[in-house]
Amino acid sequence: MDIKESIRRNFARRAGSYDRHADVQRLMAQGLLARVQEELAHPRRILEVGCGTGYLTALLCRSNGGGELVALDLDAALIEEARRRLGPDARVSWLVTDGESFSQGDFDLIIANATFQWFTQPGATLRAYFQALSPGGCLAFSTLGPETFGELDVSMRQAAAAMNLETAPEITARRFLNSRDWEDLLTRAGFSRVQMARQIITAHFPNVPDFLRALKALGATNPRPRPFSPRLFNALIQAYEARFRQNGSVPVTYEVIWSLARK
Repeated sequence: MDIKESIRRNFARRAGSYDRHADVQRLMAQGLLARVQEELAHPRRILEVGCGTGYLTALLCRSNGGGELVALDLDAALIEEARRRLGPDARVSWLVTDGESFSQGDFDLIIANATFQWFTQPGATLRAYFQALSPGGCLAFSTLGPETFGELDVSMRQAAAAMNLETAPEITARRFLNSRDWEDLLTRAGFSRVQMARQIITAHFPNVPDFLRALKALGATNPRPRPFSPRLFNALIQAYEARFRQNGSVPVTYEVIWSLARK
């Protein structure tokens, strides 16, 4: 199965449960919105990439006065959730398409929350967005970095070693780009005045299974899953709990990256 189709299916299956578990993604969106207030001071033509269930879309509509907003997502089920959230709004156009293949139009702001980490061709996509921006336009995004789910990665490796496995199943976040990678790609794409910010956010769950269920409910699971045995799953839980549990909960690290770049 194509990796984009796997990503689409992962999130589409969880369209109804995503919002109940998206606390960190909402914090990312709020931080992103705070960083683009200058861009929203006057009505603008905006492209939102990966609108999902429409949380950031609604914030943009409230902040942007009479500006036009094109909101796109890879999956129709998520677009329908976003439509229901916003209700009828003539300012918003909805598109079901791949954000990495769409660069039509002339936008003052291109914005995306918790989406870019799933890109398969980030360099080419940033160059296309540069071309789709009007002079002086801004690209703003939040994304997750490779330190995300660090505890899960350590625990998976420890569990695999305890079972004498040659390799441990991959934690997808290990392949996410870091802030220096993004800054380099933005500069190569032609952007100037690139601003990067990074923050480590720690969430807490009662136990490891609760965390893994929440992750599944978000749809943010490995698009190239490698099945592993119940024994390895139990060893993973034991390793995570033994190494990281504190004060009645287990921590989960998110590395959040925000970026603003101008044309």
